[in-house]
Amino acid sequence: MKVLGFCAVLLLAAGVPLAAGDFYHPDSSAAAGSLTSFPWNSAEARYHTLFPATALGGKPCLITDFAFATGAASTFTATQCEITLAHLSTSGTLSTIFATNLQKDATVVFSGPMTWPCGLDQWSPLGFKGTFPYNGVDQIVVEVRFTGGAGGVSCRSGNVLYRMASGAGAYSTLYASLLVSRAAPKIRLTYSETVLALSGSPTPGGTVDLDLLSTADAGLGYQLGSSFGTGPIPIDTRSLNLSLDALLVLSVGGNLPAVFQNYAGLLDAQGQAKAKLAIPNLPILKGVRIHTAFVTLLATAPSGVAHISNTATFTIL
Repeated sequence: MKVLGFCAVLLLAAGVPLAAGDFYHPDSSAAAGSLTSFPWNSAEARYHTLFPATALGGKPCLITDFAFATGAASTFTATQCEITLAHLSTSGTLSTIFATNLQKDATVVFSGPMTWPCGLDQWSPLGFKGTFPYNGVDQIVVEVRFTGGAGGVSCRSGNVLYRMASGAGAYSTLYASLLVSRAAPKIRLTYSETVLALSGSPTPGGTVDLDLLSTADAGLGYQLGSSFGTGPIPIDTRSLNLSLDALLVLSVGGNLPAVFQNYAGLLDAQGQAKAKLAIPNLPILKGVRIHTAFVTLLATAPSGVAHISNTATFTIL
């Protein structure tokens, strides 16, 4: 009954907002500021822009997407585009050596061909395929590099720090232009405050540590679930990326507490909790992919669900 109840809650959780929001730099207006066409006016470019810590709210969260304030309706395409986020200390600034800017926690959140539709005077997200866990302290460096670019984009601008290179060979070049702080594309980062992070040893006989964070839900109950697939399970206009399979039934049912440790409990005063997945010592499990997410529970919230986390994935090695 517990499993059926959990699944029913997920399927009926209409209208429940994510603990999410947006950070803007230098401002949130997508209709103000002069228009600039770089870096999108080149067939090949490497562009670093800096999101200062003062604009990031001072709280750990999960960065889920990135947008520019586009000033015209158009579609940009690239045969290859890669987007990377990294931390940079509050005392740091952008180096002329691209790799220097990406030394701390560099995470590729998009890589592949890109088709980017842009609107008139609106925030146009690039569409991440991955996420970036922000530590709540540092600045964030955003790298966008592409080759085979076409279509062009005009963006509303503000006073933004950046470095870039353009032209043939720019995608893989090591060096950037001089540091510039002038009219450059305005930027927005979208974040979630309900975050699941993994660490540990994903091997037969090993243990994967699950770190839960939902800053808006301190003291609330939580329920973790693991599955072999990413579903999705539809929840109004959103999706929970777990599958309704046998592993989800086992992990939520509470029948294997030695394997699925602390899969239900309470978040502490900081909105944090820790759980573990103890992998059975069976070599046949090597290569199996496990997907995990959690919900926070509140009786007065629609369907009893307050917030839904990202889905974290690991492969048993």
